[in-house]
Amino acid sequence: MTRWNKLLLVVCLSLGVLILIGALSGVFYKTMSSYALLGLVASFVLIALSVYYAFIIKKINFLNIRDNEHLISPFKIEDNEIKYDTRKTYFYKFAHYDKFISLPNPVLFNEILNKSISHAKRHQKILALLIVQISIPHSEASMNESIAKELGQRFSKVLRNEDVISMLDHEQFIILLTDIAKPKFASIAAEKIIKICTEGVTVHHKKTVLDTNIGICIYPNDGDALEHLVENVYQALCESQKIQSNHYQFYSQHMHHEANEYISLEADLKNSIQNKELTLYYQPKLDVKTGKIVGVEALMRWIHPKLGMLCPDKFLTIAEDSGFIIKIGEWALLLACLTNKYWQDNGFQPVSVSLNFSTKQFYHQNLLSIIKNALHVTGLNPQYLELEVTESTIMFDIDKAKEILHHLKELGVTISIDHFGMGNTSISQFKDLPINTVKIDQNYVKGIPTNSMNTALTGAMINLGHSLGLQVVAEGVETAEQLQFISQQNCDIVQGYFLSYPVSANNLVEQLRKVTKKEEPVL
Repeated sequence: MTRWNKLLLVVCLSLGVLILIGALSGVFYKTMSSYALLGLVASFVLIALSVYYAFIIKKINFLNIRDNEHLISPFKIEDNEIKYDTRKTYFYKFAHYDKFISLPNPVLFNEILNKSISHAKRHQKILALLIVQISIPHSEASMNESIAKELGQRFSKVLRNEDVISMLDHEQFIILLTDIAKPKFASIAAEKIIKICTEGVTVHHKKTVLDTNIGICIYPNDGDALEHLVENVYQALCESQKIQSNHYQFYSQHMHHEANEYISLEADLKNSIQNKELTLYYQPKLDVKTGKIVGVEALMRWIHPKLGMLCPDKFLTIAEDSGFIIKIGEWALLLACLTNKYWQDNGFQPVSVSLNFSTKQFYHQNLLSIIKNALHVTGLNPQYLELEVTESTIMFDIDKAKEILHHLKELGVTISIDHFGMGNTSISQFKDLPINTVKIDQNYVKGIPTNSMNTALTGAMINLGHSLGLQVVAEGVETAEQLQFISQQNCDIVQGYFLSYPVSANNLVEQLRKVTKKEEPVL
């Protein structure tokens, strides 16, 4: 209490006692009056309030409980002064959180799950529910609580901030993964949890290795209500326990197979560079007016030892999620620059080589140094390197993107906006970007000429690009009719299967030789 609080308490208590003495004196001398009776009542009220006030203050000191290192009651004591914490009330925490490990209890978890289901239903999101069964050795039963606390803390660290975990008992946890991109991504969380348990937990200087089984079900695939999801996740857990320890099992067999494939590919991908399984294919870009190759787009391929050739859509998402995209992206950049320099040194007509950069690559802190190093090591002139980024990547952080693009421009490389027309970039933002080229997305091109809306939009985007002083590329050209329309709209460059599929560097050399030696157009 502060000095003023103490003074107020003393005054109230003293006044109450004095009034009580005065009232009792009146009774003793048989001079009881209405004033004496009123004083008697007032004295009891003041004394009761004083005692109650002091009692509450004292109780608060004992009722403060901690969430790891932070107080979670509504009251804080700072410099002996009580302050009300508006973040969370003590009573809410007491009713909804496990006081031992400070995780949401099953009551709160169910409440969150119901709300998450309602939100996912409105916004068409995907949820994953995991039930984690821990097998603690019988000899360590006395440490159940300590082990559970340690596991709860470590599980929380490998989950996202938006995910929710609750302890059902000392050997069972339930986890809600909110808004996951694909159902199979739940297996990543399951793998991390199993790894924690198999690595062991150290409690009281003693390490205990734990067996784990996990059941997984997905909303809305495996149920659209709390009761259905909980029932199905326990069924998945039972199936997991029948198979082996340290195993997770999806309720859906199809989902389980897909998740296993994802985990397996992730492990194989990390060794793909060392095993020389990755390669680059090149798709030519042709000048509409001359019909000659003016550039190539480098596209990654993975020659998997068991699955054969895999296109980027099969493994780049895995590379993004694992963070491995930075390493393989750097490898691809170096190889593309080296190959292009080799072509030029062998007398072929100089062309630009373009590579796609994902959002994670584009905003990586070492982007500029990675590009500088590739140009320096290979000796490629920067004007023959083109970087392609999507509108959505630019809009992820428009101010930061402008800064990065200006630095890239200073290096002398060419910058292209891929999937033009599919993002939400405004014209006012677009005109300020230091870019050279826009690539009209193939979703517009493939509707030509049967889809009148796509045809009109493609023509409008070509005119818009030219009005902004930009070069325009139409990708995804697959028919003669599409090529004819693109040519009539004065598009600058075309790319697509109608002209050439992506080919290996050796096969592309034949096309480059045709253009360089005989000066014959490919078109």
